[in-house]
Amino acid sequence: MRLSDGVNSDQTRGKGHGKGTLLTDTSVAVGALVLPCLLSGLNSILQLFMPGVAAAYLNQPPFEARLLLLLMVYVAGSLLFTLAGMAVSSLVLAQAVVICGVLLISVWKSVDAPKTVLVMSLAIIAMSVVVMEISSGWKIHDVYMKMVSSMTAEYDKAVALYKKNAQADLPVQLDDMILQVRQTLVAYFPGIVCSVFVFLSLMNTLVFMKINEIKGRAARLVPQFHLWRMPWLLVWWFILFGFMALVHSEPWGLIGKNGVLVASVFYLVQGFSVIQFFFKIMQTPVYIRYLVYALIGIEWYGLLLVVFTGLMDNWFDFRKRITDRMTPKDD
Repeated sequence: MRLSDGVNSDQTRGKGHGKGTLLTDTSVAVGALVLPCLLSGLNSILQLFMPGVAAAYLNQPPFEARLLLLLMVYVAGSLLFTLAGMAVSSLVLAQAVVICGVLLISVWKSVDAPKTVLVMSLAIIAMSVVVMEISSGWKIHDVYMKMVSSMTAEYDKAVALYKKNAQADLPVQLDDMILQVRQTLVAYFPGIVCSVFVFLSLMNTLVFMKINEIKGRAARLVPQFHLWRMPWLLVWWFILFGFMALVHSEPWGLIGKNGVLVASVFYLVQGFSVIQFFFKIMQTPVYIRYLVYALIGIEWYGLLLVVFTGLMDNWFDFRKRITDRMTPKDD
C-alpha cells in the first residue's frame, strides 16, 4: 500500500473522530512540545522523543491546520518564555517545533523515513546556525569559540578529577593520550555536534513511527527500519568531503574530516538496518542480537565495519542478495 493511500484512509477515518478526541490529541501534542522547555535539567533527554510524540498525536489531516498550530505554539511559547527570562527554553521549543514540523510534512508529502532523518538533521543544523548568527550579532565565530572553550574546560575538569581520585601512579604516556583526545575533540567538535543532531532526528523519527503503529494509523513513515536505505545523494556528500579531508591546508581539511564524520553517522544507521534485516530474515534470537550489538559497541572498529556495510550497501544491495540466496529457485 502506498503512503498516500494511507493518508487518504486516515482522512476518511478522521471524519469519525469526535471533537473530544481531537482536543485530547492536540493537548497531548502541545504538552509534549512544551514539557522539555520547562524541565531544563532533562530537556536534552526529553528532546530525543517528545517532538516525535507530539507529531504522532498531530498526525491527522488537514496538515495545513496542524502546521499552523505548530507556528502558533512556537510564537506564543517563545514570547512567554522570553518575557519570563527563559531564552534557552525558546530555543528548545524552536528545535522541537522544527522536528515535529518535518515529520508532519514528510507524511503529508509521502517522504520516506531515511530521507526524513536526513532532511530533519539538515533542518536542525540550519536552524542552529541561524539562531547562533542572530543571537551573536552575526559573530558566530565568537559563539563557536566560547562553546569550544566551555567543552575543553569541562574536559580538563574531568581529567583533573580522575587524576585526583586515581589510586596508583599514572603512566607518563597518559598525559600524551589525554592531550591527543583533547585535540581530537576540538578538531571534530562541529562534526560531533552535528552527529548528535542526526541521532536526535533518528530517535524522534523512530518514536513517531512506533506510536503510529501502536495507534493503528495507516499514515506513517515507511519503510520499516530493517529496510532503510539512505538517499543516493549522500554518497556524493561522502566522496566530496572525503577528498576535502585529504587536503592538508586548513580549514578545508578540517571541514572535510567533520563532513566525513557526519556522513558516516548516516551510514552507521544504514549499516545497522542491514544487520537488523539479516537478524529478521534469519529469525535470530533476541539474546544473540544484543550480544552482537554489545560486541560492536565494545570495539571501535566494529562501528567502522557497520559504517562500511551501510556505505557498500548502496552498490551491492546486501538485502536483495540475502533474499535471493534464501529464495528457492524453480528447477
